[in-house]
Amino acid sequence: MLKVAFNATQLLSPATGIGNYIIELGAALAATGAVDPFSFYRYRWRHEAPAPPFEAPPAMRVLADRFKPFVPMRGPMRRAAQYLGFASGLHRHRIDLYHEPNYIPLSYDAPVVITIHDLSWIRFPNAHPPDRVAWLERSLPRAIDRAQAILVDSDFIRHEVLTTFGVDTQRVHTAHLGVSPDFQPRSADATEPWLTRFGLKHGSYILTVGTLEPRKNLRHMLAAFALLPARLRERFPLVIAGARGWRSSSLVTHLRRISTRDVRFLGHVDRESLLRLYSGATLFAFPSLYEGFGLPPLEAMASGTPVLVSDRASLPEVVGNAGATMNPDDPEQTTAMLEAILDDDSRRAAMARSGVERAARFTWDACAAVTLSVYRTALERASTSAVLLRESA
Repeated sequence: MLKVAFNATQLLSPATGIGNYIIELGAALAATGAVDPFSFYRYRWRHEAPAPPFEAPPAMRVLADRFKPFVPMRGPMRRAAQYLGFASGLHRHRIDLYHEPNYIPLSYDAPVVITIHDLSWIRFPNAHPPDRVAWLERSLPRAIDRAQAILVDSDFIRHEVLTTFGVDTQRVHTAHLGVSPDFQPRSADATEPWLTRFGLKHGSYILTVGTLEPRKNLRHMLAAFALLPARLRERFPLVIAGARGWRSSSLVTHLRRISTRDVRFLGHVDRESLLRLYSGATLFAFPSLYEGFGLPPLEAMASGTPVLVSDRASLPEVVGNAGATMNPDDPEQTTAMLEAILDDDSRRAAMARSGVERAARFTWDACAAVTLSVYRTALERASTSAVLLRESA
């Protein structure tokens, strides 16, 4: 059994796509029986698959925050303690392989596999804090050079990594993400208690989900929706769910200002509500300009909801022929697509069936199987490199 270390520090922050990746993939790998997982949370190791850690009581967090300003050089000290704690744990637990799920490894004291989810910090740098862009620009080329293998979420990102960094094709492997079985079709009776809270009815709204940031292209969706005939806007309001992202203040202010009966801005919603929002929607629309994979459309398809997505980046790869695509630079064309789908009950039913079938191909078990194969390839490469190094010494 392989002893594999996961850097689960991302799980200490509010839930994100990378956090979901860590949890779902870790659980699926552990279930294979071939991986003995160890997880690292900033300073602490746990002999288990990554999972959301215990949160300190609010009073303790408040007390810690009050003392932070009085701790000299707390940033460098924190990073040094983290790196030392991680490196010592690799040796103490005799880790066979370290999987860094968030681009940049903490240490290279074991064979390393890294996951690169996308290159949005290159394509859309304004969608990220400047310090994160600088960190990736400085650190990712070295991480790519030193990793035994690189995992990516889609063939689209694999092509981007190969062409941007000139990596050997044998070192970059696509492992499509999976969708949780929690996302499934639900009846109106099953969704009603949740939708009522938002003033919504099953099968009577257009849904879009995602972090509020420029590359999600939400203003395009608002413009296209505004061009719909009044009869459709009134019958199918646009519902927007998503947490605030980098530099989203002006968009959030705009959404709150225009929120009416026809446009509903829900902000961040909990997982149970999200499950029902997906399965209760008439149509899911996703006009993003750039995605490394695009879990929301896949979750919508698994929920039995027709999807209309951007024709950019990885989205056509994920949706395939089960969904419709839009030009995210042409609101008028998107309006025409929306109107055609909303006015055709039989087309929506066919799209829903195709979507469920398509989504069933993307499972975390399949992702884990590819990932495990990559681990073994990485270990073989590390072993070969060690032999060559000894022979040349």
